[in-house]
Amino acid sequence: MNAPDALQNIRSKHPALYLVIYLFAAWALLVIVTHAIAFGAELLVASSDQPTVKWEATDECTDGTRTVYYNSPSLYQELKVKIKDSKIVDAELGSFLTIGATVSAEQVEYSDSRATYRVDLSTLGRPSRTCLLECEIRGTTLHMYEIQMRPDKRK
Repeated sequence: MNAPDALQNIRSKHPALYLVIYLFAAWALLVIVTHAIAFGAELLVASSDQPTVKWEATDECTDGTRTVYYNSPSLYQELKVKIKDSKIVDAELGSFLTIGATVSAEQVEYSDSRATYRVDLSTLGRPSRTCLLECEIRGTTLHMYEIQMRPDKRK
C-alpha cells in the first residue's frame, strides 16, 4: 500500500485522525516557511535619483532618499531613509509583506547615524520572530543589515 492509499484508508475509516494528520502537516509547513525567512534572502538598496537597485549591503552616503529592501521567500521589508549632509534626517516605513505569519508590532526609529525598522512576527498567535532592518552611516558609507531574533524562551 502506498502513501496516498494509506491516507485514503485513514480518511474513510478514521476521519478524526485524518483531520489531525492534515492539521499537523499544515502547521509543520507553516512553521518551516516562517522559520526559513532568511533562506534565499537579498539585502538591496536603491537611491531616489538612481532607480537601479544595488545588490550590495553598502552605498555612498550622498544626499537623497535611499530605500533599503530585505527580500526573502516569506518576508519583504522596505525602509526609506532620507540623508542630508551625511546624516539621517528622516526614516519611514515602506512596503511590507509576510507569508505564514502576522505582524504583532512594527516601529521605525532613527537617529542622525542609524535607522531601524523593527517587525515582531507571530505564528498562530504566538511570538515567532523579530526582524530588524537597519542602516547605519559610518564615515561616507551607508551600511545595511537585516537581523532576525527569536523571542526569549523564558517568557
